[in-house]
Amino acid sequence: MSCAVNRRGLIFNAAASAVAAVMFAGLAQWTAAPAVAQEVEFRPPRPLIFVPGLMGSRLCRSNPADPGKPEVVWGTVGALREFPNIRLPRDAGVRDGIGPCGLLREIAVLGGLRQHYYGPVIQHLESIGYREGRDLFAFDYDWRRSALDNARALDFFIQAKAGDNPVDILAHSMGGIVARIYTVEYGVGRVARLFSAGAPFLGAAKVFQTMEKGWGTLNVAMGGLSGFRRTMLSFPSIFEVMARYDGCCVNGAEHFQPSAAESWASLGWEGVDPAAMPDLVATFDRVREINRLIAAPLPVDIEEVLLIGVDQRTTRRVIFERSGKTVALRVQTSWAGDGTVLRDSAILPRRATHPTSFAVHERILLDPQIQEFLRVALVKGVTAAIDGVPVRPRGAVASITGEVTELVGIAVETAEPAYATDDKGAVRVHVRLGAPVRLPPKAIRLSHTMPDGTEGVIPLAAAPSVSEPGNPFEQSFVGTFPTGRAAGLGRLRAVVTLDKAPPRIVDEPVLVVAR
Repeated sequence: MSCAVNRRGLIFNAAASAVAAVMFAGLAQWTAAPAVAQEVEFRPPRPLIFVPGLMGSRLCRSNPADPGKPEVVWGTVGALREFPNIRLPRDAGVRDGIGPCGLLREIAVLGGLRQHYYGPVIQHLESIGYREGRDLFAFDYDWRRSALDNARALDFFIQAKAGDNPVDILAHSMGGIVARIYTVEYGVGRVARLFSAGAPFLGAAKVFQTMEKGWGTLNVAMGGLSGFRRTMLSFPSIFEVMARYDGCCVNGAEHFQPSAAESWASLGWEGVDPAAMPDLVATFDRVREINRLIAAPLPVDIEEVLLIGVDQRTTRRVIFERSGKTVALRVQTSWAGDGTVLRDSAILPRRATHPTSFAVHERILLDPQIQEFLRVALVKGVTAAIDGVPVRPRGAVASITGEVTELVGIAVETAEPAYATDDKGAVRVHVRLGAPVRLPPKAIRLSHTMPDGTEGVIPLAAAPSVSEPGNPFEQSFVGTFPTGRAAGLGRLRAVVTLDKAPPRIVDEPVLVVAR
């Protein structure tokens, strides 16, 4: 279906050095274009608080041998081996000596998880006129814990930075849930403007895919797939971002119940142990409270804007199907989302909404259109941004018969989250058109640039079998590419020539680790 939006209404071993190169190489490829210089110096009228998403804060453990130098256990390459050690005790109230220690700024890609990284976001805000530490503050928090706990922590943070003075808030992904809970519970009279980007207010079905597969090649560095699952499912926050909208999660003829221990036990997945999870009754009491707070209206004097991604191929439903002693997931997709969060999960009734068709979930705050909207909204006001910043049109493309139709979206995905050196990678390209017509493979120029510097064009072949069944507007292509001899971060780039418009370009990182 079309997704037009009403803008007003709405690890360790030989691979370790390779991962180090990947995580800190090539960051310039994924940063946004420089912001437009300001003609008049902008003086922020109030502090801006930035709230990152899930896994967007570094975590550290106290170091008794040297209290001045805590040990990083999440957020650096060396900390990957610590992942099993950040598992939370079953009693969420128990402190484990681990806490937040700064914004995650520089990690671009981490295995199968396209990790949020926020250095370029802070740079953009500084280019507008904010000064970090003076009127721009990044809230780092323990993302393992409940959004309710972190909203309370945000209250303490804002009091420490701004006292009782009003603030603006910019939040991404799960940070949008934390920020909205804070605003409802503590922020009335203290929050002037609230911007949420890609917030999964009703969760994301993709979380279940991550639980099934883990992070691919990097699982070995994270305690194996079973260890990965055991650690992830110890975090109350993970249950709070699981999809909970109607039809999200089907188990036979019933809805999969993540609040029920027997539902998890029935999966037969190694490492999934309900006895090691947080108290599910208490956890889903919190989920219901979060639902209530998300749905609560804000006072009219708080300006709230939802920045959302659309026209990206997004998991909308997972179907649990038994295969022998275990359960496998079958996935159904939609183009009404940002690649992770469905549009209907990211919007709230009667809230101002600004969409972009050109950014995936993790990079929405790097999208030039979204950055321009924020610049105008912060400098001139929300109304000026809503009225004055246009939504970039999708563009049109010629079909195989010469008919011109809208290019709704294009997605590039590798078959595996990471590849070894001297391997052959597989890639899929999915296209969503505005009419049930065919696009010739030659209309898409797909190229690769590998860490060893090799470049080339990837021939594409039509592959109807990997398209969403029953969707005549989607078609898919497959191709292969050499990974090269060096570990690091490569890139796939798809370019589609449009009719009377600049080409549509989609970049996708490729992780290559040492064999």
